[in-house]
Amino acid sequence: MSKSSDKVTTSPVVNPSLQPSAQPSQQPNNVVDSSSNESSFWKSLFSFNGRNRRTRYWLTMICMNLLFLPANVSGDNMSEGVAVFTLLIFIPAVWILLANVVKRCHDLGKSGFFGLLMLIPLVNIIIGIYLAFFQGDLDDNEYGPSPY
Repeated sequence: MSKSSDKVTTSPVVNPSLQPSAQPSQQPNNVVDSSSNESSFWKSLFSFNGRNRRTRYWLTMICMNLLFLPANVSGDNMSEGVAVFTLLIFIPAVWILLANVVKRCHDLGKSGFFGLLMLIPLVNIIIGIYLAFFQGDLDDNEYGPSPY
């Protein structure tokens, strides 16, 4: 046997982590810019456009009720500070609550005017249950992309 046929060629072993990658490094999809989220949260809180899921609807309603808790607890013995606080937050709170109801109607595929049914006694209970517990459209609808 000849020695030339017994030669085995081997390629150099290179650590793949040391080689430059052809693709640029990208951030994972779950990394979120918090400043844009905070800004969009505050914009969406006062906006009548878009859709709200049940979770955001409930959280907004609970937070708004907690804001008025001092006025509800104090009753007729309300201090001047509580009265001023309640007056200062009343208009923005009503705006936020109306926007919340309209966006929840949008999520259910209804017009924002559907929320006006909340002004009718006894009907408001049925509409309130519908807004609070029924799942919205899973697909995009005419009011915006799906928040799910």
